[in-house]
Amino acid sequence: MKNAVEAKKSVYSSELSVGVFLLVMCAGLFGCGGGGGGGGGNADAGSAGKTSVTGAKVGSASLSWAAPSTKIDATQLSMSEIGGYKIYVGSSESTLVLHADISDPYQMEYVIESLIAGTHYFAVTAYSLSGAESDFSSIVSKTI
Repeated sequence: MKNAVEAKKSVYSSELSVGVFLLVMCAGLFGCGGGGGGGGGNADAGSAGKTSVTGAKVGSASLSWAAPSTKIDATQLSMSEIGGYKIYVGSSESTLVLHADISDPYQMEYVIESLIAGTHYFAVTAYSLSGAESDFSSIVSKTI
């Protein structure tokens, strides 16, 4: 029998893509990941930065992923079992914090606006209706 910590983590495996108009290319929970700990995706320069009134360069990152089709134990997963996704953002791979909680399991794209100049790191998790959350997807990055 799993303890509470084991039951809460690793319901699904996951990967994430960042950039503009990305195609989901990997099976599993999320589209191909790249950057930080990624596995073959891209962290494309994508959304061109723009200059704000104050002169600070700002930009955006478009994230996309595919819904999981199997659980980590390789059993089938239906969309009705997915509660949603959480998006994490940080200035390094080790400082990711929750940015958004998407409670619609059919929403698999998200745009983060107003990112200031620098490198930003992103990860996504999926969670079940009971609240069990997956590990982070592959961490991807984008430099503005």
